[in-house]
Formats: sequence, C-alpha cells, structure tokens
Amino acid sequence: MMKWICITLSALTVTACAMFAPQDRPNTPISLPSAYSLYTDSDPVPDRWWEAFGSDELNQLVGTALAGNFDVRTAWARLKQADAVARQAGADRMPTLDANAGAEKSWQQTKTDAAGTSHSNSRSFSAGLTAAYELDLWGRLAALHRSERLELKASAEDLAAAAVTVSAEVTTAWIEILSLHRQIAILKDQIDINQRMLKLQELRFINGQADALDVAQQREALADAKANLPPLQLTEQQQQNALAVLLGQAGIGEFALTQETLPSLIPLPATGLPADLLAARPDVRAAGLRLKEADWQVSAARADRLPSITLSADAAFSSDALDLLLSNWVSTLAASLTGPVFDAGYRSAEVDRTRAVADEYLTAYAQTVAEAIQEVEDSLATETRQGEYITLLEEQLKASRLTLKDAHLQYMNGQDNYLDYLTAWTSVQTLERQLVDEQATLIKNRVTLYRALGGDWTGALIGGRFLEKNTGATKPAARTGGTTVSELG
Repeated sequence: MMKWICITLSALTVTACAMFAPQDRPNTPISLPSAYSLYTDSDPVPDRWWEAFGSDELNQLVGTALAGNFDVRTAWARLKQADAVARQAGADRMPTLDANAGAEKSWQQTKTDAAGTSHSNSRSFSAGLTAAYELDLWGRLAALHRSERLELKASAEDLAAAAVTVSAEVTTAWIEILSLHRQIAILKDQIDINQRMLKLQELRFINGQADALDVAQQREALADAKANLPPLQLTEQQQQNALAVLLGQAGIGEFALTQETLPSLIPLPATGLPADLLAARPDVRAAGLRLKEADWQVSAARADRLPSITLSADAAFSSDALDLLLSNWVSTLAASLTGPVFDAGYRSAEVDRTRAVADEYLTAYAQTVAEAIQEVEDSLATETRQGEYITLLEEQLKASRLTLKDAHLQYMNGQDNYLDYLTAWTSVQTLERQLVDEQATLIKNRVTLYRALGGDWTGALIGGRFLEKNTGATKPAARTGGTTVSELG
C-alpha cells in the first residue's frame, strides 16, 4: 500500500511541476539587425584585449584592479550572498530533523507536625526527535530553488560584467594620462620656445628691428601658452586620482608611468553579428537570467495558491533513571493538509505582482540588448569618423607648418607683420596638442569597442587565479551557461 502511495505522490508531483513550469520565451527579446553597418573579417577580439597594446605597465595596472577594485570586490560579496541564498532555497526542499534533551531534579519539603518535617526528591530525564517534511506537490519549493539558482548565475555574470568594466576603465584612464602627459610635454616645449622668441623680440626692439607691438604680441602669446598649462596639469592629477580608486586604493594617485607615447592600434577586430552579443556580453546574459528567474517566481506564486501537505514525526523518551531512558518512549507520525480558504485576494495579488516583475525584467532585457547593439554601432561609427578626422588634422597641421615657415620668412624679409607670423605659430601649437588628444580619443574608443563586444575571458579569470585570490577556493569552478560560478561554501 505504501509503495502505491509513494508512486502516486511522485507522479502527482511531476505533473504539478510541469503544469506550473514557465513557458519558453523567444531567444531574442527584440528584433535584431542582421549585421552592423561596418563589417570586418579580421581576427576576433583578443581574450585579454588590453595585452594587445603591448604594455607591461598596463597589464600590471589591470591585474591590480581586477584583484582590488571596490566594485569587483562588492560583486564578489554579492555572489557569495546569492550562493548562500540558493543553498538555503535548496535546503527548504529537504526534511528537517531536530533533537532535544533535558534533565530535571526537584526537592520537596513537607512539615508533618510542630516538631518534624519530611523531605523527598525526584528526577527525570527526557529526549526527543522531531522530523518534518513538506511534500512539494505543486513544485513551489522547486520553483523557488530554481529561481535562486538563476540569481546565483546572474550574480556571477554581474561579477564578470564588473571585471569587463573595470578593465576598460583602467585602460581608458591609462591612455588619458599618457595623452595628458604628452600634451603637457608639448606645451612646455612651446612655452620654452615662446620665452626664447620673447627674448629675441625684446632684443630686436632694443636694436630697432621690431616695434613695441611685436613685443607685446609675443608677451601675450607666452602668457596664453602658460595659461593652458595648469588646466592640463589639474586634469592629469584628477585622472591619476581616479586611477588610484580604480585600483582599490585611496584616491591620491602619483603614478610614475614609464611609457611616454600612446600605444599603437592593432587592426579593427571582427565584430561578428548583433545576435552574438546575447552570449558574448555578461550584462546581457545577466539580464536574460533574471528574466528566467522572474518567470520561476511566477510559478512559485501560482503553486502557493494550492494546498500543501506536511509530514511530521516525533519520538519522545522519558524516564526517572538515565539508563532506562531509551526504554520508555512514545512516537507520533502525522500528516497535515493546509490550504487557503480566505486571504482577501493576497495570493492572487502576489501572482499579479510576480507577473508584473517578469514584464519589467523582459523590458530591461530588451533594453540591455538594444543598448549593447548601440554601443557597438556607435564605437564602429566613431572608429571610422575619428580616423577620418585625425587624417584631416594631420593634413591641417602639415599645412599650418608650411604656413608658419612662409610667415616667418616673410616677416624676416619685412614683407609681413609679426601678428601674421604669431597667428600661424599659435595655430601650429594648438594643432599639435589637439592631434595628441584626438589620437587618444581614437584609442579610447577602441577600448569602448572591446568592452562593447564582450568576450569569455572573464570565465577563466573568475574560475582561476581571480577566484582563489578572492575566496580562497581551490576546487575547480563549475561552468554554468557560459559563465564560471564558484563552488562557494
């Protein structure tokens, strides 16, 4: 009889779980374009793409940030929390067993007459076991467990996304500091040249070869060049401070960067198709996992509207003598059925709420995918237009240097005034600094493209050295849907 009861309950549970399981959703939350506007058939994005810049200095900075960045460490803590919650949800599906034990001794005194009293004492021992188990007939506990497991996977993707973001931010800050350092060096050279030109004009004025206006104009040019220096130095210091925070340090940065020139760009990587971002980007994967998590929350809320059956068993032992404790016992086996009769629509409202949450996550997933495609498309457009702009700037600088040469020759021959020469010189100075800034912008955009395209390098990072450093785990990491999730606890 018991065998048939178990078979019946098992079949009922399987049927109920299937009845409340979420329906499959389309693979893509929105209609995706077939390709990007700029297609390349070159090599894919390198796994550790920042190494393509060929700088040991940058590699060390990124490694330090991945181990110590505040956002990354926060993501690790949240991953541990999600792991604990998932284990709690799994524990709810298992029986519970509690034990208790006690001992009692009492003394009694009774006055028998005016002259005498009687004394008595007693003692008792007790022990017990209590077990309980909820039959998950409708799959409520299974749905909650599935939901928390999905949240665990999503938290792992959040950690991967944090690593991607930090690596890009550190690289961008490094490039910006190199750019500012180079601009400051150029500006200091320009200030030095302007100072020598001022001394020359003052000497020419003394010798009657230049008028006072020429001297005043050169003095103004020197002051203008000097005025450009403090803002650049301030921005450089701010970038160094920001880099320090990215590395997980106090926001006071004094980095003696050894590299003096901007890194060269490798050819534009293969972009793949827009649909590839669904699997390539951890933030997109996290959004998809949280949508599935919300669907299972709906299943749990629907199952909670149905009755639940709880099995319980108790065994109690008691005796006046400890050696006879296990000889005196009583046991109880019970089953209880609990179901909602009237809750003023509370459970129905909970189903509506979880469905609305699922709708919210569906919209968030669609938005994440749309923005991911936009980031790639914007970066590709910037790659093209910024490259064209730099080419034109280089041509403009070349033309300005020729103009400066002609203006200097005409001024020395007395064919033109000093202002025309000074205007040409100022234009060259501005273009030299602007060209460095725009070249840095192009390189930073490449970093943005690498970040936008995603990649699977975070899986090995989280599963290997990165995992061991932050959690002390030594076991291999478990792969979960393209993302490495640590075997915490």
